Amino acid sequence: MPRDPLSRTLELVDARTIYAGGFIGGGAWSIRFDPPRKIKFFVIGRGSCLLDLDGTAAPFRLEAGDVFVLTRNAGFIVASDLAATSRHASEVFSGAGSSIIPVGEGDEFLFLGGHIDTDHAGGRLMMESLPDFLHLSASESGAERLGALIGELVEEAASRAPGAEMACSSLAHLLLIQILRRHLSSGTDVLPGWLRAACDPRLAAALALMHGDLARAWTLPELARASGMSRTAFALYFRAVTGRPPLSYLTEWRMHQADRALRRQGNSVARVAQSVGYGSEAAFSTAFKRVMGHSPRRNRGVVLSEAA
Repeated sequence: MPRDPLSRTLELVDARTIYAGGFIGGGAWSIRFDPPRKIKFFVIGRGSCLLDLDGTAAPFRLEAGDVFVLTRNAGFIVASDLAATSRHASEVFSGAGSSIIPVGEGDEFLFLGGHIDTDHAGGRLMMESLPDFLHLSASESGAERLGALIGELVEEAASRAPGAEMACSSLAHLLLIQILRRHLSSGTDVLPGWLRAACDPRLAAALALMHGDLARAWTLPELARASGMSRTAFALYFRAVTGRPPLSYLTEWRMHQADRALRRQGNSVARVAQSVGYGSEAAFSTAFKRVMGHSPRRNRGVVLSEAA
């Protein structure tokens, strides 16, 4: 079965979803979180809370079944009552691991969270297509599948069954895919970029060609014909969706795939250059440095030093 563009893109950015645990709450409570270094996501298992994000005019009200994704470097407070004295998250979760801990009094509220772990370059590719934050409400249309996954995550997180931790991480990754599907298919506030292109049906055929044979010297007419558009219409549409011309996208895709290949032991620069369509190692090195910001041999140095 051919790999679809979104699966290929998530594989390229090496997106791994890490389930981190959560807390149950009751009464008046408030927790202050530092600005995240990674893409964070939160799931409300039951009850409701307020999320006050630094730099926004008003807090968000999150209800059971809601999901909140934060890509922005901003601190925030999660609380039942914003007037309550906040405790710092480092104090609340010290030594908690991936367990669910009590906060306040009672258990009418359940909060589960995690983060999306990407390599340095992959993180940039993912975030360029996402806004500063996403609030996906359980009351919106199309939320049924997301709700079912949240229900399974809540059940696994609350259980102590063997394998529950791994099940939670797997469910969190499925949540990520569903979150991206919902956001990228919404047609609203979707920024141009790699993820938007991966879910665009008009570009699917052209992307399948480019992703499927990196070494081939694809031409604009070939790609336009695969998409059923004229060359001019295809070039304009492609740039509107991805933020870059088709052949620039192809070059960047090749360099990111080369970057991943160079981090694996046993791959020479010359071999990787040939695999992405470059007969000359010098031409490949020039293109790689322009896109990635450093020499391909630096990646080889990382691999060799780690293996030493």
